[in-house]
Amino acid sequence: MSLRPSLIQTFKQRRPSGFRLPRLLAIQVMTFAAVTSLALANLALGATPTIAADSGASDEEAEWEAAWEAAEERERQMERAREVNEGELVFLPQAPAVDSARMEKRIELDWESLATGWARMHQCHHHLDPAAAVQIVYNGERTRDIRITRRDGVGQAEVDGPSVQMSGIERGASLCVAAEVLAILPHPDKAGYVVDNGPFMRRFLDGYYPMQVRLEVRWPEGMLALRESEPPAQPGLTIKENPQGVTLEAHFEGRLESRLHLVRGPATP
Repeated sequence: MSLRPSLIQTFKQRRPSGFRLPRLLAIQVMTFAAVTSLALANLALGATPTIAADSGASDEEAEWEAAWEAAEERERQMERAREVNEGELVFLPQAPAVDSARMEKRIELDWESLATGWARMHQCHHHLDPAAAVQIVYNGERTRDIRITRRDGVGQAEVDGPSVQMSGIERGASLCVAAEVLAILPHPDKAGYVVDNGPFMRRFLDGYYPMQVRLEVRWPEGMLALRESEPPAQPGLTIKENPQGVTLEAHFEGRLESRLHLVRGPATP
C-alpha cells in the first residue's frame, strides 16, 4: 500500500508555518513510494520538526516542497500503472475521440471462397501512435500476397514475410495494406461456416489501450446469412447485417477476437 495523494495533501496543509524538513527526511521522502503506509508513518513521526530561525530557512522550505512534489508525482505514476488494462476485453459504451487509434478491415468473399476458404482483404490503420518502429504481424499460414497500398506519415514501410515493418511513425499516421487471407472455414461443430478475426488490440509494453475497430465481411447478395456472432452485440459493439454482408463496429480496451457463424443464404444454388 502506498501513500494516497489525499494524505499527502493533508500533511502539507497541517504543516506549521516555517516548518523545516531535515535533510535526511527529505532524501527518504523521495523514495517513499515503495514502502508501506506503516513504514511511512514511522518515517514521518520519527522526524523532529523545528521552527526555522536562520537564513537557510527558505532553502529548507524549497527542499520540502520539491520532496513532496516528487512524492506526489510518483504516486500519480503508480496510479496510472494500476489502471492500465492488461489484456482483459472491456467494451467502451462511448466511442473514443475521433483522433484515437482506429482500424478498418474489409473481407470480400465470393462463391469460390466457400470451396477454398481464401478471400481478398483490405485493412487500414488510422491515427497511429508516434513511434520509432512498429510492426503489424499476420498469421503466416493464413495470409499471403501482402501489399502496402497507402501510407501517410510513415517514414519507411516494407513487407517482411507475414509482417509489415514501419519506422519513423508520426502522430496521426496511417497505413493501408491488401492481401489474401484464409477467411472462411467449415464450422467445426455446426452446419455452416465460421469467419474468425483478431485478436485486435492496441498494445504498448504490457498495457492495452482504447481503440476502434470496424470489420466488414462482404459476399454476393443472398450467398450467406449471419446465424450468430461471438461476442454478441452489446454497448460498445454493434453488429449490422444485410443480404450482402455484415458489419461490426467496436470500441474497446484489451484483446478482441470475433467469430461469425454464417450459413448459406437464399441465393445458394
